[in-house]
Amino acid sequence: MQINLNQRLEKKLVLLYWFTRTTVAIIWIWTAFVSWFVYPQAESINWLQKLGLFFETRLFFAAACLVDLGLGFATIFYPSHRLWLGQLILVTFYSLVIAFGLPEFIWHPFGPLIKNLGVFVCLGYLFILEPHYRK
Repeated sequence: MQINLNQRLEKKLVLLYWFTRTTVAIIWIWTAFVSWFVYPQAESINWLQKLGLFFETRLFFAAACLVDLGLGFATIFYPSHRLWLGQLILVTFYSLVIAFGLPEFIWHPFGPLIKNLGVFVCLGYLFILEPHYRK
């Protein structure tokens, strides 16, 4: 009986690992796509300038979109401890820069900044379980 419960739990954890990994990949890819093709780029450029990026702002914007896209595909095809740690660091960096440079996002009713806490938890879960469930 105990073995059966452990096996069921193991199957659920494996499913949760893959669901979490797929969701994180979709978040990165969706962010890149929407930033480049859907959301007004002028608005994003304006935010970058508010953060102090006046030189080659469009290049920084394009690079950020490519990084997001790359992280999405890396999440699908190249999972690793280093990838999850890098994403944790990047999400933390983005969140702190936005919180201090664009504090209106802290109080935004849709909570674009506070939702990074959920992403942070997902990345932490992937970091912890990576060697066990990537089989």
